[in-house]
Amino acid sequence: MTTILILSVIGIIAVLAELVLPGGILGVIGALCLVAAVITTFAAYGSTAGIIALAAVVLIGLMTLRVWMRSFHRLPFTKRLVLNETVGIGESLPVRGALAGETGTSLTELMPSGRAEINGEKFDVMAEGPAIRRGAPIVVVESRGPSVVVRETGES
Repeated sequence: MTTILILSVIGIIAVLAELVLPGGILGVIGALCLVAAVITTFAAYGSTAGIIALAAVVLIGLMTLRVWMRSFHRLPFTKRLVLNETVGIGESLPVRGALAGETGTSLTELMPSGRAEINGEKFDVMAEGPAIRRGAPIVVVESRGPSVVVRETGES
C-alpha cells in the first residue's frame, strides 16, 4: 500500500510540475508513476481494486485539468505566461483602409500573394484573380483588415 501511495504522490506532483515547467520529461515520469501505481494495485489487490484505482486516477486527472484550465491565467506564478494585451490591432490598419483605388507596382510575382509598392510604401498584397507578373501596374481593389487586395490594371 505504501508503494502505491508513494507512486501516486510522485506521479501527481510530477504531472502538476509539468504544467508549469516545459520539456515533457516530468509529465512522462508522472504518467509512468501513475500507471505503475494502478498496475501495482491490480497485482496486489485484484481487479476490482485495480479498476477503482484506474477510475480514480482518470477522474482526479480530469477534475485537475478542468480546475487548471479555469484558473491558469489567475495563478501568481503563471500570470507571466499569459498574454493579456490585445493582439491584431495595428496603427497601419486605418492607412490600409484608405488605399482603395490607389495604384502601384508589383515588386514580386503575385501568385496570389506577394509584395507591392503603393504610394511609395511597400505592402504585402493579394492578387484578385489570376497571377500578376513582377513589375506589373496594379490597382487596389479593397482592403480587408490587414489584407490588401489588388488587380492588374492592364497598362504597361
